[in-house]
Amino acid sequence: MKLSIHDASRSCILFFMLPAAVLCGCRQEPNYSKELKPLVDKYNEVWQSGNVEELDAIFDPAFVRHSDIATSVEGLENLKTLITDFRAAYPDMKIVSLDEVYSKDRFAGRWTLSAAGAGIQVWGVNIIHFKNGKISEEWDAYDNLLFMAQRGYTIMPPGQF
Repeated sequence: MKLSIHDASRSCILFFMLPAAVLCGCRQEPNYSKELKPLVDKYNEVWQSGNVEELDAIFDPAFVRHSDIATSVEGLENLKTLITDFRAAYPDMKIVSLDEVYSKDRFAGRWTLSAAGAGIQVWGVNIIHFKNGKISEEWDAYDNLLFMAQRGYTIMPPGQF
């Protein structure tokens, strides 16, 4: 039985390419959201419900939140105070998560916050770091200028009071 060059090259391609395709095709990236999303969802839920005691299970006690000067905090107890105070000021506050991206030890998300009773609607982004299965750090940024304008503040250039 004679093999043509065409048949031989086809056999070589199948011999080398098939195992390579199987090995590469079976490798999947881990789904980090399975472990981290429940923590992020619980954090979001606490902001909306005010049940700050639920944070003990998902936060590192040495948690640090980096944000504007009014909402940056160090320590879990200070975060609980911040959430409680925010909920007192905006009891009908709703947060809607718009985009979520998870990696090995980080989450990045885009959200909107609204409080109809106060006429507030702003957007923001968060980056959350995880350590030993708990939330350890948060970087938070939101449209603070819009937030302050919706609360009735006006921005005036220096010297124009």
